[in-house]
Amino acid sequence: MMQLTRRQYLYLFGAGLSAAPGNELAESWRQIAAETGGTLGAAALHLASGQHVSLHGDERFPLASVCKLPAALHILAMVDEGKIARTAEIEVVHADVTLNNSEVGHRWPKQRRFALDELLLLMVAKSDNTAVETMYRIGGGAAAINARLQSWHLDGIRIDRTERQCGLDASKSMRSFLADARDTATPDGTVQLLKHLFRGELLSAASTARLIEMMEATTTGAGRIKGLLPAGVVVAHKTGTTGISHGLNGSTNDVGVITLPKGSGQLAVAVYLKGSTRDLPEREKVIARIAKAAFDSPW
Repeated sequence: MMQLTRRQYLYLFGAGLSAAPGNELAESWRQIAAETGGTLGAAALHLASGQHVSLHGDERFPLASVCKLPAALHILAMVDEGKIARTAEIEVVHADVTLNNSEVGHRWPKQRRFALDELLLLMVAKSDNTAVETMYRIGGGAAAINARLQSWHLDGIRIDRTERQCGLDASKSMRSFLADARDTATPDGTVQLLKHLFRGELLSAASTARLIEMMEATTTGAGRIKGLLPAGVVVAHKTGTTGISHGLNGSTNDVGVITLPKGSGQLAVAVYLKGSTRDLPEREKVIARIAKAAFDSPW
């Protein structure tokens, strides 16, 4: 692998890039980021070797629906602690309900009670917005989720408000929302969370396996991390997208773990794009290009 000169290292450091495991991927990402009309942050971590590349890896980006991943982790940790059963029937109350991207909301009030496992699946795989409000409520709110993350020493992700409140705040002032450190994550912090999850260091074996199944079943954002990967590549991921205000998108994100071919292991990838002026297909194509460049790199 090519060694960096001191001048090259300083150039990459000044651009917000990490130099390991190689500068070719970092340089490719930098070129893609220049076309986003916003600020792009990305990180890739090879789970077996620990090799890592990042672009603006310690900068904070709005989570949007990526918040549903730590919400699911928190609820499954409660399952492991015996505080709630995965088979429990959970009542969805009126205050939880939205019709915006929500199968649960459209089935309510005809159906008011749902199995916890189904709510988790819909929240993660379908990004159901009623399900996440219910999970926040029964889990003790955003503060309880954030406390859980802190107890796991996952400092790169923080939860402070419900996703609904985040959306309301973004609609009031997108620029203020983008400047707010609440409900944000860093790319480097996100791949660390994914690493600990996939190593089974956060949940029981059963809960770990179930959450990964849910992430592999994700149907949202098919044009993001998975968009340019070969057919059949397994990706366990969670997407997030905020709205647009005055031509400015809050964030368009995708985070997950790619199973590499030929027994090359697994690659945790986090891509966040904030403040972009591009339309959704262009933003998704950027994420796909970032993921494909990482996938093609020699890990």
